[in-house]
Amino acid sequence: MEYFGFFSTIIIFSIFHKLKTNKFFKKIPIMVSVGCGLIIILQIFKIDYSTYYKSASIFSFMIAPATIALAYPLYKNSKILTENKRALYPAIIIASLTAIISTYFLATLFQAEFKVVMSLLPKSTTMPIALEISKSLGGYCELTACIVAMTGIFGGVLGHKILKSLKIKNDVAIGLALGCASHVIGTAACIEKKKERQITASTIALILTGLFTAIITPYIKLLF
Repeated sequence: MEYFGFFSTIIIFSIFHKLKTNKFFKKIPIMVSVGCGLIIILQIFKIDYSTYYKSASIFSFMIAPATIALAYPLYKNSKILTENKRALYPAIIIASLTAIISTYFLATLFQAEFKVVMSLLPKSTTMPIALEISKSLGGYCELTACIVAMTGIFGGVLGHKILKSLKIKNDVAIGLALGCASHVIGTAACIEKKKERQITASTIALILTGLFTAIITPYIKLLF
């Protein structure tokens, strides 16, 4: 079982990557397909998530530096920053605060215990950052991983449709919304749409949202 998670993730990803030519799978973000495939495999072989995570943790370790490495050239050279500087940073701060505060108040409204609330707070940040935040706050990392995945899948599958129904057509606004709310999976949905401005805005948003959330969540903990 030591390398089960590592190899199963690679195999499942390869399968669904090839299936993207299929009309059905073409409509589903690949990270959603891979996640569902892995859930099925874990259920079939009766393997708990913690065992899988230990054997596949290298991917979580690699996601953050890989994302930053890919995003930095976009961030540095992007016209979006210079054209939308006044709107971009306030939008990311407001989106991050809204995600954190709304999650906190809803969780406390339903009388969730301390560790559960702390586990839910980083739901809109990318997985490796969310797990580190959850650990530092004393949350359940397994629950954090689950809610982060669900948040990303929801945004990846329905994000563009919801924004379209609200008649939001600006690519920068769409990218920021998906990057702030649905992190990497939301960004993957932008990549599949092949909209360059959406991809750039979403990538910048997911990185800055992660950093801002990591800074602000310890202060939310003080409210307990």
